[in-house]
Amino acid sequence: MTVAVVVDSTADIPVVLREKLGITVVPLMLLFGTQQFRDGIDLSNDEFYARLESGSVHPTTSQPAPGEFIAVYEQLAQTHTGIVSIHLSGKLSGTVRSAQQAADMLPDVPIRVIDSGSVSMGLGFLAVEAAQQAHDGNDLDTIARTIETLVPRVRLWAVLDSLKFLERGGRIGKTQAFLGTLLNVKPMIYIRGEVLPGERVRTQKKAIGRMVELATAEGPYKHLAVLYSTGKEYADELADRLGDVHPRDQIIVSQLTAVIGVHGGPGVFGVTGITAK
Repeated sequence: MTVAVVVDSTADIPVVLREKLGITVVPLMLLFGTQQFRDGIDLSNDEFYARLESGSVHPTTSQPAPGEFIAVYEQLAQTHTGIVSIHLSGKLSGTVRSAQQAADMLPDVPIRVIDSGSVSMGLGFLAVEAAQQAHDGNDLDTIARTIETLVPRVRLWAVLDSLKFLERGGRIGKTQAFLGTLLNVKPMIYIRGEVLPGERVRTQKKAIGRMVELATAEGPYKHLAVLYSTGKEYADELADRLGDVHPRDQIIVSQLTAVIGVHGGPGVFGVTGITAK
């Protein structure tokens, strides 16, 4: 009997690592018109990105209902002493609020819901830490307190290949997206609870170089990952160059799930990690 760890599908934890640590995933939903898909289950990432680029219908996303969390929590409660449930930033999605509503409906089950303030492996590394602590025999309150102290140490930067998917999703106006295309810029963003604008770079090569500079300035790291939507070769190049910042064999290269891809589009790559202090 140990503490169970739950995340949502935006955590982007590689399957092998997730299964090794016994982390449970509750999927968000992906909607193409009237068609619904469970994120990471009903549609592969490659199928999603191909459809995103060629399709005429821009997809939308929706958070899991409290009932979906309740079903997972009740099942885990049968074999665990408590549950820590870690989710993408509440400023980006209602998922963490849905999880808390579910927890409130199960007063007899010890559950701690934590807002990661991040997404992708920024969230995923918090879950990895929680699972490792659970395996070490720590109790629920100890694990939850530790994870909450790590949240402010999460860093995430990303470069978008195009502004058109942000425009399609209503995140920016058509004029701004059009000007971005004219200028041929690649906008950088960073996440500190919410998506914040960063710099703009002209080429993929410059973007990779700037990512290395930013990551170097924030290091050293307890955990580090490189993220990508499509174009894994750029992610691998970035990971290789970050080998001076963090041991290369400990840098995870992870593909962004479809729910994140809806807003970022193809050609996104980024860096995320938990700083050492």
